[in-house]
Amino acid sequence: MDYTLEKKSVPVREVVFDGCLEQPIDLDFTLPDYCPGIEKILKCMVTPKIHSKSLSGDRLTVDGAASVCVLYTDEEKNSVRSCEHSVPFSGSMTVRGDCSDAVVLASAKPDYVNCRAISPRRLDIHGAFSLCARVEAIAGRETAVSCREDDVQLRLCEETCSRLCALSQQQFNVSEELEPSAGSPNIRTILKSSVRVKSGECRIAGDKAMVKGEMTVRVLYIADNEIAETAVMEFTVPVGQVVDTPGIENDARTDYRLQLLSCDVRLKEDAASERGSAITVEARLCAYISAYCDEKIKYISDAFSTNLELETEYSQLQLSRLTDICRETCITKSGAELETNGISKVIDIWGEACTAEGGFENGSAFVKGKLCVCILALDNDLTPFYTERSIDYLCPLKLGEADASAMSLEAFSRADSVSYRISSGNTVDLRCEITVEARCYAAKSVRVLTAAKGDEEHGKKQPDDCALTLYYARKGESIWDIGRSYSARPDDIMRENEIAEDALDSDIMLLIPGI
Repeated sequence: MDYTLEKKSVPVREVVFDGCLEQPIDLDFTLPDYCPGIEKILKCMVTPKIHSKSLSGDRLTVDGAASVCVLYTDEEKNSVRSCEHSVPFSGSMTVRGDCSDAVVLASAKPDYVNCRAISPRRLDIHGAFSLCARVEAIAGRETAVSCREDDVQLRLCEETCSRLCALSQQQFNVSEELEPSAGSPNIRTILKSSVRVKSGECRIAGDKAMVKGEMTVRVLYIADNEIAETAVMEFTVPVGQVVDTPGIENDARTDYRLQLLSCDVRLKEDAASERGSAITVEARLCAYISAYCDEKIKYISDAFSTNLELETEYSQLQLSRLTDICRETCITKSGAELETNGISKVIDIWGEACTAEGGFENGSAFVKGKLCVCILALDNDLTPFYTERSIDYLCPLKLGEADASAMSLEAFSRADSVSYRISSGNTVDLRCEITVEARCYAAKSVRVLTAAKGDEEHGKKQPDDCALTLYYARKGESIWDIGRSYSARPDDIMRENEIAEDALDSDIMLLIPGI
């Protein structure tokens, strides 16, 4: 006979898809007429920008454009110049699993790029970038908690895990007009721009969440003055978005982030204020929210029948508990000796390609990685040059739980700022400020009962003339295992012998009641 197991659904976060797709870049183009000819290529950069993402059936499609920016010195003045070209892309990936009400986190990062000048006005560019996506959904995992038939004995266990009570995301646009500060030279031409977004705080109000942060816009430009100097401006813009988060609770542990999808930075047309040329910024951001509440989950790890031989089926249930969400800022200092004819001025310095890897050592958690520091400068002959250095960093984390045996870290990092000091003719002292975000999970895999069937043709034989059985138990033995051996209810054994715990703490003579 088939036994009827009563089951309960547990909502858990399920990663339906997590992968990357390589997108090639192959360009052969001629400089526009307004760009001076190329003397020497300094730096070629690829910046993929995501415009849209859609999930239909088992297909995830991400569309956007890759901006290719080339910094070079011109033939006439030996000054820093730039040219830019945009390449549209569309990536499609197969997603397996239930994608209803799924949240898509998409990102793109450059892998490599090779650039050479075939002539002073013609460029040959080959490279690639990775289009990555992570699809998350709330999935229901059913686990048996009881059985209707009285002869079936169940070993009911309990674990604390994180119940995913809310999972939402909201895209929004930010449009800003930025003006240089007083005393800054007017902007003639933008050479390079970058935008980075930093998450700040998240506040819950009812079924909505307000995610706040800031957007930093950095512009390398040629000044509109007699010497046409190369300079840098940086602006900070507060950003925020209200996200509908049905099911969220005020005491939930909330994981949130702001992600930059795409941006466009340019000079405002026919505009020049008293303080210099205005800059317009059009950015598309995404606010992501996932909220967790600790919940005690009950499940059946073992079963037997006092009457029949029992055939059981089991499966593995993955339980996860979000123990900590931390955001730390670490400072890394390093010296870089450059192979050049001295350094008279650093034009611009920035960090890119910041990697992150979480780990545990001696009970402590950390995030480590590498940051690529890019340096654009003038040598003692006032000739522009470009170089880059890889800097190692290590950021300790302050976590509430120190047991690392069953924990895992999801880590992200970004370079917030890079400052410098020219210490000698060819050496630059670097100070890198890196923000690390980490989510710490305690994971456990447990065996759960999924089906039970009694063999009615082979019932268990019970002694007719024995009301009680004496059993000498050893310290550490389990009442459950003893009950299984004698086809006796474990609760009856504990009640008969006035025992409160399943594991025995001493040798003892037990009375095993009959069925």
